Amino acid sequence: MGIVKDILYKISSKRFLPVFKDQSIFPYYHIVRNNQVNHIEHLYSFKNKEQFLNDIDILSNNYRPLEPKELLENSIKKNTFLLSFDDGLKEVYTVIYPILKKKNIKAIFFINPNFIDNKEGLYKHYISIIISNLKGKNFEISSLDKISDIFSFSYTTIEDFKQKFTSIKYAEREKVHDVLNFLDINIEDYLNIHKPYITKEQIQEMIKDGFYFGGHTMGHPPLVQLSHEEQKVEIINSIDWLKQNFDINYSLFSFPFSDRSISKKLLEELLEYDNDIKIFGNSGLKKDMDERIIQRFSLENPNKQTEKSIVLENLYKYFNMVIGKYHIKRK
Repeated sequence: MGIVKDILYKISSKRFLPVFKDQSIFPYYHIVRNNQVNHIEHLYSFKNKEQFLNDIDILSNNYRPLEPKELLENSIKKNTFLLSFDDGLKEVYTVIYPILKKKNIKAIFFINPNFIDNKEGLYKHYISIIISNLKGKNFEISSLDKISDIFSFSYTTIEDFKQKFTSIKYAEREKVHDVLNFLDINIEDYLNIHKPYITKEQIQEMIKDGFYFGGHTMGHPPLVQLSHEEQKVEIINSIDWLKQNFDINYSLFSFPFSDRSISKKLLEELLEYDNDIKIFGNSGLKKDMDERIIQRFSLENPNKQTEKSIVLENLYKYFNMVIGKYHIKRK
């Protein structure tokens, strides 16, 4: 978090939560599991099952679950919450889905079709796997030097190496396979054994149980690193893939990484693609250029108290109102 959000979090209190209940909120996550996993370990932290159950209790005690169908029908009432989950990791089926089904809470799952059925994976996940491999070998300098040469960056410390390696450009993702080969990591075996992503069969089961799915681009690229037309193709193809494979008639989409630099032109074209589309960003409690664009905030950080995090997001909303940044300005 930035300096302002750090300060606001410190002064937040769960006692303030009832003050901010008269609204709809859209928390999101990626994964819930009780132990670390190589393809996520060096990217972000996440909550375990007990922490997630606690989140569900807090949300349910303060808000009413909003059905995705209500959202699509534009019948959003105040004092509601709607959960969503990005990237289509297998834990949305093995951990999250059973919990939500038992609690009778519906949610939206945003997936990348390229990774469904574990035929290939996200390059960022491959990078995390590589770093875990290097960690197991005590970060041998010769290996770090070879990898930094492949990507033409210099580093001063192991942490500096990790930061630069995890930040490589999307256009350089094919070089990750060179590193996998150099370290003798068989990524096909990893995908077959660990099966990081959900399958078509699992998606079908969840849809039959009343859960909703949306696109998250085909291969999870940082969209700002693509041309306008490439961005549009990645987005629309991921939505159409779901429609073609599961006979659904709605359009849902969430931006990978961030929506902060997404152009007004692209959003206008997406809104024209389907007049009833719902598009999800991750800019917190803000208003976008159209009511069909919904902004979310993350509750994934296991080191932050959930009530305080919700209060923080509300305090930050009022801060943005004061400085003129509550309404997102698209260029």
